[in-house]
Amino acid sequence: MNERFRTDYGYNLHISKLVECEQDGYAMPLIKKINAYPSSLIGFNYVKTSKKHDNGVHFYLDDYQFERVWNQPERYLDMLRKFNFVFTPDFSLYMDMPMPLQIYNIYRSRLLGAYWQRKGINVVPTISWSSENSYNFAFSGVEQGGVVTVSTVGVARNKEATQNWINGMQEMIKQIKPKTILVYGKPIEFDYKEIEVIYYNNTNNERIKKWVEEERQVLVQADLARETEQPMQSYLA
Repeated sequence: MNERFRTDYGYNLHISKLVECEQDGYAMPLIKKINAYPSSLIGFNYVKTSKKHDNGVHFYLDDYQFERVWNQPERYLDMLRKFNFVFTPDFSLYMDMPMPLQIYNIYRSRLLGAYWQRKGINVVPTISWSSENSYNFAFSGVEQGGVVTVSTVGVARNKEATQNWINGMQEMIKQIKPKTILVYGKPIEFDYKEIEVIYYNNTNNERIKKWVEEERQVLVQADLARETEQPMQSYLA
């Protein structure tokens, strides 16, 4: 592979040639609207081992767990095709992240989504934003009037974060005009008006709670075993 091809593949320029882009603004790859959504979700980190495929795949995970889909998009294509729906990757947008990097992360999410759509996958665009400075690109590359998904994970940690989420949600609705919003995480008080809203539990938190409960049960059983053994030890002594 010569250096030009290495560059093309390093930035996924080879798949950018396959998708339609917006004609104005940042010329983001365009994700066409769909009007259906999954009844349940699993995280991308479980797609390889999942025996169930009649659900949707989300990327509400730490970035390191799904950077591989950007680094090797073709490798994971057939794996994702098995599922009814796939959300686009939720590449992080932090308040203190340089703006060019934020734009790049939105671009990466839109490009993968448009590419997956081109390959026959039902794609739901994941919408995220940072500050008001991100509004001019954070909602680009999404056709109006369809289904989108957002996350509320970590939003309720303080009033500032909650207000920032509410402000961004208002702007998202203004720009994208979604028919349905799929909310991953706990509900945040917000007037969606006539928009349909579907909530999904934070599966990461649920797994942690399950592990904590399983560990608690092990400790309880161990305590019970020691209690039942103690009289026997005293008698033998």
